[in-house]
Amino acid sequence: MTIKLDKLFSDTVILDIQQLTYIQNYAKENVVRQWLQELVELELGEAAKQIFVTLLELRNLNCEDTIRCQLLGIIEPILAQILISLEKHYLNQSLLETKRDQQIAELVLEIKSLYALIYSEIFKRTQRQLETRKFSILEFNLKKKLLNIQKTAALNALYHLTQLLHSLHLIYLDIPKRFWLLAYSIYHLAKAKGITDEKIESNKLIHLHIQTLEQAFKELLLLHILNSHKLRQAETRQLMLCIPYWVDLVNISNHPQHQSKYELNFYQDQPPKPYMERPSHHAESYFLDTYQLKNYITETLGNSKKCHSEIEEKNLSSVLKFHILSILDENNVRKSTRYSQEGEVELLLGITSAHFFLSKAKHFKETLLLLNDTSNFDGRQLRLDEHGLSHHEIQISSRTYAQRFNAEISKIYTANLVNRSDEGMCLQWTSASANHLRTGRFILFRERSDDPWTSGIVRWIKSMDHEIVQFGIELFTQHMCPAAVRIVSKQQEYVYHPAIILVNHTNQYTIILQSSQIFSENQNLLLRLAQEEIRIFLKTGSILTSNCARFEFDVLEPPKRTLLQHYIEQHAYSANTQDLWESLK
Repeated sequence: MTIKLDKLFSDTVILDIQQLTYIQNYAKENVVRQWLQELVELELGEAAKQIFVTLLELRNLNCEDTIRCQLLGIIEPILAQILISLEKHYLNQSLLETKRDQQIAELVLEIKSLYALIYSEIFKRTQRQLETRKFSILEFNLKKKLLNIQKTAALNALYHLTQLLHSLHLIYLDIPKRFWLLAYSIYHLAKAKGITDEKIESNKLIHLHIQTLEQAFKELLLLHILNSHKLRQAETRQLMLCIPYWVDLVNISNHPQHQSKYELNFYQDQPPKPYMERPSHHAESYFLDTYQLKNYITETLGNSKKCHSEIEEKNLSSVLKFHILSILDENNVRKSTRYSQEGEVELLLGITSAHFFLSKAKHFKETLLLLNDTSNFDGRQLRLDEHGLSHHEIQISSRTYAQRFNAEISKIYTANLVNRSDEGMCLQWTSASANHLRTGRFILFRERSDDPWTSGIVRWIKSMDHEIVQFGIELFTQHMCPAAVRIVSKQQEYVYHPAIILVNHTNQYTIILQSSQIFSENQNLLLRLAQEEIRIFLKTGSILTSNCARFEFDVLEPPKRTLLQHYIEQHAYSANTQDLWESLK
């Protein structure tokens, strides 16, 4: 899909078109507005087509850039509505699954690219005109008008590049070639002319906190740095809403500082890279300091400091906070070497599916061993006659036990191995992508059918060209067992949730739970192992996503620690015995 965008970004612009197809007298504002009014009444597909053709022609239209800039400003509000309507067709899922979705997304991305490109070309042509033309005293107003067009075009170009990047993030696509060269050239030229800190009167679509080219450029950089294909669509949108409030918490400098975190070379088509404090061509680079932003996000983890805005309070979830801090705290050095390897692996997606297989094809409610089962698949209620909990209504949280062998939780997917390291793998789907493939999702995988399952988590997803989807997984351990938890409560209803206990090479225990939105650090839970329940206390959370959470925990009942250890050992022995019998079949 990005191939067409690559072409748009590399095209040489020749101003050789004399007339627009759909706007005969484009120099008259009332004619343009009449066309837009007719556009609103057309079917969405026809309206999008006319907008796209008009932008293609406008890019090469032989007219004054003042007229071109005016046309873009008039069209933009209607265009924004059309783009929102188009995006609704494919932004209800994480990956583009149908040809129609791909075609609509492609059109949206091309339109957004054209807007950014046209504004950037207006900026550069105006700058050349200001440099080469000698203005007389009588042309003072003309020069002032060109200066305003130059600054407005630069701000709009950076704004639309940011919107394009956001749209690419939502569907896990890579950026087109020459994207960063264009963004850097706009900022670098504006910096050389000393206009990056001037307040610019912008259109109503640009956030109120983005008033200068410096702020617009920082917004673009932060959007790239803080995303990295690791967030779900909803979280990507939340991040986009918060970033404008943070642009003044990062600093760009011409020289590396003690706290410089990222480096960007404005002669290379590369995104900001971690600054490694090694000799480089500093004259060709800018350096980004994110220390203040990291401190601010850290302080918002507690109640010691309020967010800057209500928007942040609403959208800056704990998942996003931990995600941002994990990026800004990264060491910048790859911990293990990645090397190519071919092969095929089997995958299970989600805690519920993992629990089902680790429990030897038992549904979650069966593993609880509750007595007097009066459940129905609509009410999902059971009565419990043991451990002092008799006559309580027990709600089971699993949504997938309506049928014993539910098609979703019992499904094993296959993927091709692209490369691996000691700590993870890059995989590629061999067929249509799974509906439940999400960043932050817990998985089990194995390279052969007779291998034991290994646990892990989907760290990132990236849609490649030619309908190929690649994703990276972080590996955990093969030593694990299924369990269940419920929140300690005085209420009459108890909700059980699937859980997976992991054991590392030093025999330390951690627990995988369904969501960090339900579970949190410093929380008391009841851990259910078959018919026994143990009180535990959640400590540090090492993984916190919307799909799963991983915590260290303490057993609050010392006499029952041996019970937990025995349960894990028994499950390991049972699993090994089962694997042996399977291999002898």
